[in-house]
Amino acid sequence: LLATLGLPAQASTITQIHIALAGSDDNGISTGMAVSFQTESDSPSASVRYGLSADSLSSTATATSSTYWETYDHHAVLESLEPSTQYYYQIVDGDDVSEVLSFTSAPTEKDSVNFAVFGDLGMVNGDSTRKYLTKLSENKEIDLIYHMGDVGYADDSFLHLGCYTRFCYEDAWNEFMNAMQPIVTSLPWMTMPGNHEADCHSPNCMLSSTKRDKLSNFTAYNSRFRMPSEESGGVMNMWHSFNHGPVHFIALDLETGFPGAAEETRYVMKSGGFGDQISWLEEDLKKAAESRAVRPWIVAGGHHPMYNGGRVDSKMQAAMEPLLKKYNVDVFFTGHVHSYERDWPTFNTTDIVKSYDAPGIPVHVMIGGPGNDEMSDGMRRIMQEIESGEKVDPSREPTEKWLAGLEAGSKDMIALSDEDHYGIGRVEANMTHFSFEYVQTTDEVVFDSFVLTKSPLDKMEVPSADPDQCGNFCDPQFGPGCGPGACANCREAGLDAQGAIAYACQNW
Repeated sequence: LLATLGLPAQASTITQIHIALAGSDDNGISTGMAVSFQTESDSPSASVRYGLSADSLSSTATATSSTYWETYDHHAVLESLEPSTQYYYQIVDGDDVSEVLSFTSAPTEKDSVNFAVFGDLGMVNGDSTRKYLTKLSENKEIDLIYHMGDVGYADDSFLHLGCYTRFCYEDAWNEFMNAMQPIVTSLPWMTMPGNHEADCHSPNCMLSSTKRDKLSNFTAYNSRFRMPSEESGGVMNMWHSFNHGPVHFIALDLETGFPGAAEETRYVMKSGGFGDQISWLEEDLKKAAESRAVRPWIVAGGHHPMYNGGRVDSKMQAAMEPLLKKYNVDVFFTGHVHSYERDWPTFNTTDIVKSYDAPGIPVHVMIGGPGNDEMSDGMRRIMQEIESGEKVDPSREPTEKWLAGLEAGSKDMIALSDEDHYGIGRVEANMTHFSFEYVQTTDEVVFDSFVLTKSPLDKMEVPSADPDQCGNFCDPQFGPGCGPGACANCREAGLDAQGAIAYACQNW
């Protein structure tokens, strides 16, 4: 109406738009997309229109509405999407509408996938990485973002100019989410919790019992995002899993989700109590292993690293590492320490394989330096001087305690590290190769890379499978790798699924 009258259109109050994978069919393919956004007031009738062209948004998904402070977070799940298809969508909130946006739905398991991977991205010092991600998005070079915690650093907002005594926590969250919006309206933004999502611990928050209660234990993080935990049996946005192309992704809570975790019961304020993540993890890994022939790669990620600088988090190791080996998790991505480290495939601290050719144990990659409040390019982990001098961030004390609690391991596991530049990871994965690059984002330079491969037998290891279902694996007609000897290997490994056997033989 305003445009018809020749008046300037009113700016939309729909902000912080982002998407995430949702839904799952019988084959484990993500069949939906969650559209998330924020409004200043409650909007129980808010919805998302979507369709196959910008001029024909014929389907509608109703959004949920919730609040934990003053604004309202909404999530609408767009369902029954065809794979690898471009969809257009628009958010409707009464008379207010967003611009028409678009995304490409998840592919089938036979298609390759390209994704960006990192932890620890903030508003401050994050410009070069956001610029690089924008370029990747606009050029359609990646399909999703896998963000291992520390999303925005809102809890550090009191260190910003003018915010030491003011309440800037929510403003910092909003600023970062809006800065990411141009990237994540078209790319699924798949997140995990980090310590900086735990609570607001500014002087302003600590002096208010209401803020302490409402802004603790990952409340803001769990309200603002909608991860596929319902579809995968996970809990809130703390842990979940999803499939994309030939990769099964697991997103873990490495803050509270195992005995002895860094924030198991407290960060600055009380935290934790989300449930039994370890039992869920094993069940999820079992299902992923059973689909190994059609989805050969299993990637797990979370915020705190298990291995760093030749040291080991022994409590995380005891809780999770046996499962990572049992189900042959291929890569374990983490962040938290604001630098880059690629390790050789490692198990039990000293079992190190200096090869990426079907190693049989996980590769640990730490990518915690895309840019944030607590680092600057070339001066890592140094707090910026604020106002009259450097302020002490209470969130750093638990981190220092965590570092002090690590046990000595072996620096032989370290293949390469970078402590001097902002950077993120890029991955291209197909049915046979998992290709990784670490890119220093200021100059867009590839600093490091490796290619992980696996044999067909590795693809199909299923510890709980029925060995009597070896099927066509024993038939030489399926290829030179098949026949009686291969069948014996099949029975010894406990492999199942006749179709999987045939696939392995054809690709031997």
